[in-house]
Amino acid sequence: MSLSRRALMAMSGLALSGGFFVALAALPPGFTDYSKEKFEAALKGAKPVLVHVHADWCPVCVRQERAFKEISESADFKRFNAIQVNFDMDTDFRKAFNVNNQSVILIFKGGKEAGRIGGVTDPAKIGDFLASVK
Repeated sequence: MSLSRRALMAMSGLALSGGFFVALAALPPGFTDYSKEKFEAALKGAKPVLVHVHADWCPVCVRQERAFKEISESADFKRFNAIQVNFDMDTDFRKAFNVNNQSVILIFKGGKEAGRIGGVTDPAKIGDFLASVK
């Protein structure tokens, strides 16, 4: 019995999507999961807000998480309230802030976006980006 290409693609898609919902990645140190309420409260707080738009299936995002783990004890990182947005599930955030790709890092200060970078995985460059927001 031979399966059509379309049937094989559909089955592999189901297998992948099923795995996505079963095994979500752990958050990097210092991050909380996104919710609209948490984000709005963070924007009103004294600390600037660091947002990582992440997808579990994204290899660049995984490398960014490693970079965040490496810099999580730095003074520059600790001065932020860090929130991780799930690219696939948190579409309200993506639409509100015009985020079209995963592996985007945003900084908000005073309730407004103060910076954005995408695809950067080098801990030193991420640290420089964090330090650039005073």
